Amino acid sequence: RLDDVAVMEDLGPAECRRLMATQTIGRVAFVADGEPAVLPVSFAIVGEVVVFRTALGSTFDMLVRDTEVAFEVDQSDPAYHSGWSVVGRGTARGLEGQIEHDVLDSLPLRPWGLQTAPGWIGIVLREVTGRRIVQVPPALAR
Repeated sequence: RLDDVAVMEDLGPAECRRLMATQTIGRVAFVADGEPAVLPVSFAIVGEVVVFRTALGSTFDMLVRDTEVAFEVDQSDPAYHSGWSVVGRGTARGLEGQIEHDVLDSLPLRPWGLQTAPGWIGIVLREVTGRRIVQVPPALAR
């Protein structure tokens, strides 16, 4: 309704992680040539690790391995002017030899471009924060 009021609420870590697990596309923020950069990735969560594929040896693969990154996931509903956003921070590490190849290969992660060898990157998020916007009737917003 047009007279509803938008309310912003902070999300706790457990709710942030639950919401992240409902999505398949996220964004990795990193530094390239001293400038901030953000790229979308298909991802899956294995235990406490956010996992995504790269092309092994690609520029992106080399820029994010063993570096501090931010990872963002969101969902929005423009019709209801609502949604949420979760941001986590951690170190991106190569997963080759850390998680069984069969486990990695079974994840629903497909390359976005042509590549010969997959690189597997995992982020253990040290901190996770999030916010949700919901519409509520004015009487409930007080």
